[in-house]
Amino acid sequence: MHGHDALVFLLSLATLLGVARLLGELARAFGLPLVVGELSTGLLLGATGLQRLLPDVHAWLFPPGAPAEMLSGYTTVAVVLLLVVAGLEVDLEIVGRRGRSALLVAALGVVVPLFGGLALGHAVPDSVVGAPEQRGLFAVFLGVALSISALPVIAKTLLDLGLFKSDVGLLVMTVAMLDDLVGWIAFSVLLGPLRGGSVEIGVVARTVLLAAGFAALCLLPGRRLLDRLLGALEDHGELAPGRVLSLVAVLAMLGAAATQAIGVHAVLGGFIVGVAFGASPRLRERTRQTIHQFVTNVFAPVFFASVALRVDFLASFDPALCLVVFLVATAAKLVGCAGGARLVGMPWRESLAVGFGLNARGAMEIILALLAREAKLVNDGVFVALVTMAVGTSLLAGPSMKRLLYGGRGASALTGVGADDAAGLVRDGAFVPSLTANTSARAIEELGRALRPVIGDLVEPALISVLERELVAATGLGDDVAIPHAPVEGLTKPVVALGLSPGGIDFDAPDGRPARIVFLLLLPPRAYDDEVRVLAALSRSVFDEAAREALLGAASLEEAVRCLDEHGRRIAGATPAARAPNLGDL
Repeated sequence: MHGHDALVFLLSLATLLGVARLLGELARAFGLPLVVGELSTGLLLGATGLQRLLPDVHAWLFPPGAPAEMLSGYTTVAVVLLLVVAGLEVDLEIVGRRGRSALLVAALGVVVPLFGGLALGHAVPDSVVGAPEQRGLFAVFLGVALSISALPVIAKTLLDLGLFKSDVGLLVMTVAMLDDLVGWIAFSVLLGPLRGGSVEIGVVARTVLLAAGFAALCLLPGRRLLDRLLGALEDHGELAPGRVLSLVAVLAMLGAAATQAIGVHAVLGGFIVGVAFGASPRLRERTRQTIHQFVTNVFAPVFFASVALRVDFLASFDPALCLVVFLVATAAKLVGCAGGARLVGMPWRESLAVGFGLNARGAMEIILALLAREAKLVNDGVFVALVTMAVGTSLLAGPSMKRLLYGGRGASALTGVGADDAAGLVRDGAFVPSLTANTSARAIEELGRALRPVIGDLVEPALISVLERELVAATGLGDDVAIPHAPVEGLTKPVVALGLSPGGIDFDAPDGRPARIVFLLLLPPRAYDDEVRVLAALSRSVFDEAAREALLGAASLEEAVRCLDEHGRRIAGATPAARAPNLGDL
């Protein structure tokens, strides 16, 4: 490597990262996903923008040869780590506990888009396919591409809407996990034989068996070994996130190398390693966030900027094709996922919210589209259509779910107290001014006992439900707040107990801080609307630091209710942005 090549590589990398971060933050300021700004960097600096306006500058900054190969190596590492982050979102415990309802929604969420993609792949003209002799494989790829969802985008959408730990949110996340597991394995197996130019049953069968063996090795004995390693590393306090990050990076590269050697794409190895780490109960939320921030702020911006660097989006943009791909992708996901949610007993509004949530394709679709383009399975026109669909469906998910679950609702149908009245719910529930518990389980039990005068013998099954739910998904929100909750058979309205802990209790919050304010929320079964609204109301009631400090000073039920009521009225009179259910890391 010559010194000039190294200089150009470093300058091009710094330019891509700096501009992508700047435009990403600008996109975030306008309420758009970061990936919109990062993709815009490639449009601005690549074939669509800089190459048209200043071709000499573009040729010097992004020349072919060694600098391009070095940048390609960086983006390869980036895409592997992005799939690790996606894998971290997969919690096998949640998948196992959601049962048949999640399996049915996931099955329909894969099968309907798969058939939609197959039909579209056979309907488009030869000029779109690029290689007409591979139309069958092209159609299968479109089916797989339309089947996947974007776990990171879905998780962020649910976090922002305060739905991540709700029943609707857990169902959406579980289905997205299952869909992505199926989709990425199918795509990796499909992509491997394509590199050789032919598809042989024996080669495919061997590849599938080896990939399945690798996954089993990672998720069974490998997971148990990881549990022990994480248990040792996470005991080192402030040093733990950095040490775990190093372990994740090393194992991700080894996993990617293993699947590359097997004959499937390296991204599958990163994804499976991420799943193995995410499935460990010893991985702290704070460490998970450290890994996520490192990857999404250092590697992801360069990768997404490079996606649009080599493609002239203006020349390759086909409005009709983009519209058809978007409509088929959206309709297929809505029919499959919303229909499945309706079949398992959800009301129509919540079912449609599930469908729109799972319709987000985001970064995962863009990665898949780029890999297919590199394998010459799709041409630039289809690539641009898939990227456009990925961005469009991601932008549509949040507002649609918010409108369906929050828009135009009045008081709760099950309780005389408005479901968005935190003060009233606590007044009718229970208050423990000083919790004696020092663990999350004991705090839940203490608050449950305080609710016995309100719910009687339902306390015991309620505690079992909440404790089981806490094992699946910890309910620490950060900023000193936790809201453990669960549905309880026999309950007819939401019930809340509020407890204060001056010393704090560990609820595995993303910021690592113990919870000093704990709301125990019990809900009627299948009361999805109430769950969403009450979680939002309780979170809003302690939205700012002044409200939390005032509440922590309350010594009686009357004082606590007054603090919640005063803050609720202050939020109600604030700007729409302050009232919006952007609930941080819920």
